[in-house]
Amino acid sequence: MFIYLKTMLEIIILFLSVILSAILVDRFRLNEKLLQLLLAFSGAYLLTVAFTHIIPNIFKGNTINYLGYFVLLGFLIQLFIEYLSGGAEHGHGHCDDDHDKHNPEHSSVRISPYALLIGISIHAFFEGIPFANQFHNHAHLSHTLLVGIVIHKIPIAVILMSLFLNTNSNKVKNYFLITLFALAAPLGALLGGYIGVILNVDIENFYKIIMAILVGIFLHVSTTILFESNTTHKFNLLKLIIIFIGILVAILTNLL
Repeated sequence: MFIYLKTMLEIIILFLSVILSAILVDRFRLNEKLLQLLLAFSGAYLLTVAFTHIIPNIFKGNTINYLGYFVLLGFLIQLFIEYLSGGAEHGHGHCDDDHDKHNPEHSSVRISPYALLIGISIHAFFEGIPFANQFHNHAHLSHTLLVGIVIHKIPIAVILMSLFLNTNSNKVKNYFLITLFALAAPLGALLGGYIGVILNVDIENFYKIIMAILVGIFLHVSTTILFESNTTHKFNLLKLIIIFIGILVAILTNLL
């Protein structure tokens, strides 16, 4: 019973992190610099979790000969997701209108909102799978992963809602699209374990494969965030400090 309640709580948190962020950006225009700092923090956090916790966990006592190839697969999946989403998951496509008027080369790339929704939802679905009930034996990882994903979802939701608002479409439609995105990770959590059963894969090996794919996704997203730190591709001192804070928080979270 406790495992089911814990899973439901995680699902609710994953869902609300998107919805509340969308409401926030609908009510208030968030500062671009603040959003970039939050992205830098999330990138540093995810990269640290991947190297210090997920990778050692899935490769420890590994019985899958080609697990590294699934890390590569995750990296390639994220490349495809970025093609659909226009890079919204690491800050592309969200920019200040006044800044764009004076710097046309930095203006947002026009992409289909439906392609954007599909791409970012695939990304979120993979992120939700590790929270499936069937993976409760790895509960020591779930709280660290949950924090990282929620921190990462906030700027993504802000970017998505900002793009939807800029299309001047109906507000009901905007919230409907955001809700679809918000449901992607919970859907991954609800269906994740059953996918392994349908595919007739050992549940432990299936978990390791999914986590390896997720590591590949994290590596792509986090390194892109850190190296494409802003429109000039230069680090500033504040962003560098935020990155180190993100690393430190991830390490401390691992120890809890």
